[in-house]
Amino acid sequence: MTAGEDLLTVYAEAFERDADPEDFSLDAMIAHECGHQILARHARIAPRMAGVSEVSEEILASLLGAMLCHDDNDRFTLYAKAAAELIDRGVSAESANRQLQELWNLFEVLL
Repeated sequence: MTAGEDLLTVYAEAFERDADPEDFSLDAMIAHECGHQILARHARIAPRMAGVSEVSEEILASLLGAMLCHDDNDRFTLYAKAAAELIDRGVSAESANRQLQELWNLFEVLL
């Protein structure tokens, strides 16, 4: 099977996780779920995901989703979601932004 033949299956629970459905556009939600698929299936990324926590996976999926979005607002919203997850874990806003930029650059190399 080639990448062009891939299908994306998104379960309803993926949409139920967010408290307010108005927080994210449908495109942003799908991009986030595609981020999860990339983490699980990409030949250069998936092997690096062993032992990554659920929270870390959410952060990475949001960041990848932001990279996939064409709409600036969706990109910003998913990037902010990733940053908020880090900040909720005690990381300063400055450090969260720096870490996300480093991950963004790494993903650009890997993808």
